Amino acid sequence: MDEDKNKNFLLLIFSLVESKYVSVAEINNLASAASVLSELEVMPEFWLTELAVCQTADEALDILREQISEQHAIFDERYVSLLTGFLYLSVQEGKISLSEFEAELVDVIDGYSNYMMLTIEDFCHDFSPLNCLPDQNTAFGRYLIDAAEKSKIEFCAEIKPILSV
Repeated sequence: MDEDKNKNFLLLIFSLVESKYVSVAEINNLASAASVLSELEVMPEFWLTELAVCQTADEALDILREQISEQHAIFDERYVSLLTGFLYLSVQEGKISLSEFEAELVDVIDGYSNYMMLTIEDFCHDFSPLNCLPDQNTAFGRYLIDAAEKSKIEFCAEIKPILSV
């Protein structure tokens, strides 16, 4: 894979795993399929082989963190949007609870507020008191829905073709 494509793929996979949107088995399958494609393009990426046999999500995150560091990938606005979108999809699909979603979202806002148009105050105003997902009538709800749509589009463009190999 070329360098930019590799970095984008890494951050996409990292956001999928960190948001708990994919299971360990899905991570293994994705890495195996991507490894085959990588062999066709240049050489197999060793980290894909490690990811294909990882046993837990934490192990997968460790492998990805190491690779992100080696590749000097940057956790930027795109990554924050992907992570937020996949978190939103995860809670919508029942993969994580509302309280897990809330805790993760607070961490994302706290850690990446310079990339988000929303603040912890927006979160507290539009989300926290409702004890349910905000709807599109709130700034926070619109942000989450938009991020989820972008995440789905990128997932379909980057990941689905690999899995269908």
